[in-house]
Amino acid sequence: MEQVKYDTIYRRFFAKIIDYILLLIVGYVLTIFLPPTTYSFDFDNAKIQQSTDPVLNFWTNYGDLVLSTILIIYFVAFHLFGGQTPGKMMTGVKVWDMSENKKITFKQSFLRSLPDIFFVLITFLFSYEYLPLALICLWNIANLIQVLPDKKHRTINDLIAKSIVLKISDNNIKN
Repeated sequence: MEQVKYDTIYRRFFAKIIDYILLLIVGYVLTIFLPPTTYSFDFDNAKIQQSTDPVLNFWTNYGDLVLSTILIIYFVAFHLFGGQTPGKMMTGVKVWDMSENKKITFKQSFLRSLPDIFFVLITFLFSYEYLPLALICLWNIANLIQVLPDKKHRTINDLIAKSIVLKISDNNIKN
């Protein structure tokens, strides 16, 4: 029966999907009011003109960085302050210290998100969009290979941060 509290693989998978859907909504809301392009075609002079709107130019140049920063803050802050993101709340799992009796620290929360931070930096630094996608796919495959044989179903992120994800209903830890 002890093993049941570690049975979080599917819940974590769906939690990640929920979290990314929420982040996509936030990104959409942040960009919904921006014009669709920074360039326009001047039919009178038959040339392409770049917009001089500073807000639009900011989002064109730094929008990915802003959205990536939101992603990092989202995961680090939610894990630090509540032990769970909204996705984890909906699926009934929570991140704990490896001792299973205390919340994770800022350092653990940051270390747990370090691979995501790395991928965000790679995405921002390289304009070649398939490299980050390939690295993320390889990382998820490595996590899957790690999580299946591990009795406590810890991902590489959990091993790095010395944390563990438990089902809320099956542990006796006080919030």
